[in-house]
Amino acid sequence: MPIQSDQALVLRLTEFSETSQIVTLFGHRHGLLRLIAKGARRSTKTRFAAGLDLLELGDVSYAPPRGDAQLGTLTEWSQRDSFSGLRSEAVRLFGGLYAAELVATLTEVDDPHPELFDALLRLLRDLSGHATADSAPTPADALARFQNALLTSIGYAPDLQNCVDCKRPPTAGGVIYFSPAAGGLLCRDCELHHVEKRSISHELLRTAPGTGNGPAWVTLLDYHLTHIAGQRFKTMKQLEPALRRA
Repeated sequence: MPIQSDQALVLRLTEFSETSQIVTLFGHRHGLLRLIAKGARRSTKTRFAAGLDLLELGDVSYAPPRGDAQLGTLTEWSQRDSFSGLRSEAVRLFGGLYAAELVATLTEVDDPHPELFDALLRLLRDLSGHATADSAPTPADALARFQNALLTSIGYAPDLQNCVDCKRPPTAGGVIYFSPAAGGLLCRDCELHHVEKRSISHELLRTAPGTGNGPAWVTLLDYHLTHIAGQRFKTMKQLEPALRRA
């Protein structure tokens, strides 16, 4: 197959041998890519000019996998943006790493999601301080907005308007629950039929992800994402205390 090219973000780097790495990228046109970067760990002229680092944006060229091969081959990488501001605070760095883990876990190889690529790029720019002071969201708000965009892109956005069972809106002042297994909100009458759930506040539901109480939204949407993935995200362990300190 001919060499392919794309604009991509680096999600994960895994040691493969003394000289090579397995690189997980998220491309604008091609979606998730898993490639072997031969010589990427060798300190010689054969190493890619800009190197490879987590959470950077670049232009990639690669040979797709052949036959039963699981990995394509990275042939060229040119860095566009390293998002250096991510390293200024723990909450910014761990927020970026958490978002990368979400995308690597919840999307499939060669399944394009250009709108999700744009959302991840926007998040990394926000976390690295690219936005002006007046328009910059907090790290938690930026992350909650991205979680919501991810859930919409992969088709698992929860219903946050009505009870998913009886289809009625939440009663003002009443107790309301969220169930990832059910796919959204549950009223007090319907929650009895569901084991997995947690109560949430009406105050939170008066906002939307990215517009208010960012840490609470991040926690709630992570609860939903964890259920979808069937596993706890490793980077959340570092992100949670960083969110509390921010």
